[in-house]
Amino acid sequence: MHTLRLALILCLLTLACRAQLPGDNGLAGGNQASIKGSFLVSVDDSCTIFVNGKTVFQCGIGEKRSPALELKVGDRILVQLVNTGGPRHFFCLFASADGQTVISFKRTDFKIDPDMDVTDFTGLQFQTWPKYAKAQERLKPSTLPVQSNSDSMWGDLDRCIIAGYVTSSMISHKVQ
Repeated sequence: MHTLRLALILCLLTLACRAQLPGDNGLAGGNQASIKGSFLVSVDDSCTIFVNGKTVFQCGIGEKRSPALELKVGDRILVQLVNTGGPRHFFCLFASADGQTVISFKRTDFKIDPDMDVTDFTGLQFQTWPKYAKAQERLKPSTLPVQSNSDSMWGDLDRCIIAGYVTSSMISHKVQ
């Protein structure tokens, strides 16, 4: 009986740990390792987006779409933002090519990185940053072709960095 109880406890622990692995989006149908798509961005004045330390997209003022890439749960997103005058605004989402899967970015998913010249970060650094990205008013209604739950955000200064992780709770699927 003791061996059976121990085996059951080990099985439950294994299942609990498996549920927290990166890439497990908690949706029926199993593990979705990655989503192929593009960032859709609205920015005033400019941004550079890094994923896991690699530059994936740069754009100036307006609404733009990045080249196609893969994004997965656990990826580190770092955004360098620059405002050269006037209002500042950054809004971003990631959508699959067919628009059926969307990763929304809320301001509370991003923290302000106090180091102005970085392209990546560690989990320990992220944990020590006390400030979340600041909410910003949308400058005008979005004409981006995909709806999301993303927020308009920025950091503390006209030149700043915000950073966060992709989590399974950010992913939504349209019901067909």
